[in-house]
Amino acid sequence: MEKNAFYTDTAGAVPVIRSTLITVPHGFSTRAGGVSTLPHLASLNLGFDLGDGTENVLENRKRFFSAALGRENPAEKAVYATQIHSDTVIVCGKNDLGRNDLRLDGFVTDEPGVPLFVRTADCCPLLFSDPVRRVIGACHAGWRGTVAGIAAKTVEKMCALGAEPEEIRCVIGPCIHVCCYEVGDNFVKAVREAVSPDLADLTLVRWEDGRYHADLTALNRRILLDAGLKEEHIGVCPECTASDPVRFFSHRASKGKRGLCGGVIMLEED
Repeated sequence: MEKNAFYTDTAGAVPVIRSTLITVPHGFSTRAGGVSTLPHLASLNLGFDLGDGTENVLENRKRFFSAALGRENPAEKAVYATQIHSDTVIVCGKNDLGRNDLRLDGFVTDEPGVPLFVRTADCCPLLFSDPVRRVIGACHAGWRGTVAGIAAKTVEKMCALGAEPEEIRCVIGPCIHVCCYEVGDNFVKAVREAVSPDLADLTLVRWEDGRYHADLTALNRRILLDAGLKEEHIGVCPECTASDPVRFFSHRASKGKRGLCGGVIMLEED
């Protein structure tokens, strides 16, 4: 198996996608293994306010956390936020478990027993770990957060806790890939105004029909390299959410009527 290979772990209550690059408890969800019954949410919807019952979402989160982290973990024992497509990243700890007032898109911590949780339905979920200095991070990177450099800002916050860029591992979980991410003129204009020409050229790929597609995984990978991560410490899951809406929730494939997948990471307690 390749050093940064992704694989599906089916040993727990629900399937969990993991990377061999990250050695602390972590994982990304699929749609499988939950209790939600509405067609657009079936079955492991991890997001509130999408038409699902609160009890369903809490049970789904409990199942996913328990499978991904390898221990019983109730839904309120995690750090999460209302994600606003920002580049805001905070340092957090046990005092932040279960808070419902955070509005941002990234977290870092050096405290064991603090799961960091992000939700996606095409956007990039990024999980970070410095295994030497025991610092972790997680961020939600849609196109706005990506071009604003939230990946680099997560690295910066980790380094403030003692992490070293050359030791940090980062994996980008299931998300929409360039094959399915066709974008219009307004998107192209916004990206060209937000990043340098070379990064814009990396992100905006001209398709054979003359239309542009966006490659967020390539841009996030380049941002991570520029932030000091080693190439061999960056993993990109090959799964495209929009290509496989049966396995993953996809905003684009479902035209906005969908649930949410998630990514979670935690330092083990002694």
